[in-house]
This record gives sequence, structure tokens and C-alpha cells, in this order.
Amino acid sequence: FERLKQFVASHASELKEIEELFEESCSEIWNPFSDVIAVQTEAHESCGVADLVVTDNKHVSKVVVVFSSLTIEFIRLQNIAEGEFFRPLACFGERYDDEPIPEGDESANVAALLPLLEDLSTFVQRCHDVVANAISQLAGLYGSKALREGFSGAQLGCFLGRLGDLLRTLVTLDLLIAGNEELQAQWPEFKRMLQSAALEPEVFGMNPQRIGRLLMAAMRLESELFAGAIFRDCVAQTFEWFDGGGGGAAEARSNAAMMKHVHE
Repeated sequence: FERLKQFVASHASELKEIEELFEESCSEIWNPFSDVIAVQTEAHESCGVADLVVTDNKHVSKVVVVFSSLTIEFIRLQNIAEGEFFRPLACFGERYDDEPIPEGDESANVAALLPLLEDLSTFVQRCHDVVANAISQLAGLYGSKALREGFSGAQLGCFLGRLGDLLRTLVTLDLLIAGNEELQAQWPEFKRMLQSAALEPEVFGMNPQRIGRLLMAAMRLESELFAGAIFRDCVAQTFEWFDGGGGGAAEARSNAAMMKHVHE
């Protein structure tokens, strides 16, 4: 019996040493759901495009910086669309059963989607502005004889490819909205509810001015985001550029040199 007690005590001592050894070598795993603050120790580059472009020709440097910055912005906007808008628009209205939707839930679902649609409207306008700026810069490059000759051998395949990716992203957003049957079915019901509330606000217990603003916002979102308006409004906008000759703004589509290069 004494030998058994000694063995148990010795074994317990060894186990304690092993536990202490592991406690000294292992740290607690960070729990992102319970820990409020986390510190990222990964190294990140803080080098801008202007710092990377160094040439002995200031005009070349400016052109490279402009088109590089636009290309980076194309990629950033595409990532935002894929990360923030694609999935919510594709999954809106998805249910686990085929039971009829209770009365009033359709309007509530669309109302809950309005903040996302507002963010999407702002995002789409940003995309339109960036595309317009890109086309204007491209027209300016090929509208200047000196710049055109200086960049005659330059290849803008990466720039044009990323621009095409951004335009494809706008088309995808149009398809997601048009292809979501639940959204297409519930949106008219939501508008009818707002119109009824605007006519009889006391029945709904809402402020008439607030109802009016909400209805106007819904109509604006419909004109900006539905029926293929995202891509259509982008390509239908006026792409202005200044040729530097004092003739004022012109339509970039009239720049024959640019159109020839793009089609090539």
C-alpha cells in the first residue's frame, strides 16, 4: 500500500510539471466574439503610387500616376461590391419553407433593406464618377498630340481590363436586382403601402412629411437601381474632356484617336 501511495504521489508530481510546462509555452487563443480589442501585428506597406513612380519626365510621371490610381480604385470598388452588396441582394427574400408570407411582412422586409439600397445608391454614384473620370483622362491622353506621340507604344491593357471589370460589376448588380423574384414582387407592394400612407397618414399613425420624404426616397432608389439603371446610367452619362485648346468641354466619344485605340 505504501508503494502505491508513493507511485501515485510521484505520478501526480510529474503530471503537475507537465501542466506547468504547457502553461508556460502556450497562450490563450483570442476569441473575436468575447474580446473587444484586438491588435494586428502584420506589416503593411504605406507606400503610395506617387512614391513608386519616378521618371525623368514629369508628364510621363503624372500620366502613370493618374492611370495607376484609377486602376487601384477600380479594384477597390469591385471588392466593395463583391463583399458588401452581392450576397445581400442575391439572398433577399430567401426562406426555408413555402408558407405564405404574413400580411405586412413584405413591406417590413423591404423597409429593412432600404439602408442597404441607400448605401448601394451612393456606391453606384461613386462608380459612375470614377468611370467618367477614367474616360475623361483617357480622352485627354489621346487628345493631346504630344502625349499621344509620347505614349504611342504604351499598352493600357491592365487599365482597360480593370475598367471592364468594374463595368461588369455594375451589370452584375443589375442582374442581381432584376433576378431576385422576391424583391421584384415585394417592392411594388412596399410602394403601394407608402402611397396609401401618404394619402391617409392618420390611419397609419405617421407624420405626413416623413411619409412624403420616404416615398420620394423610394421613388429615387427605384429610378437609380431598378430596371437595369445601374449600368445604363453609367454608359449614358456625358464624358467630358478638355482638349486644352480653349474650346471648352467636349464629348469624349468624339475623340477619334481614343476610340480607335480602345477598339484596337
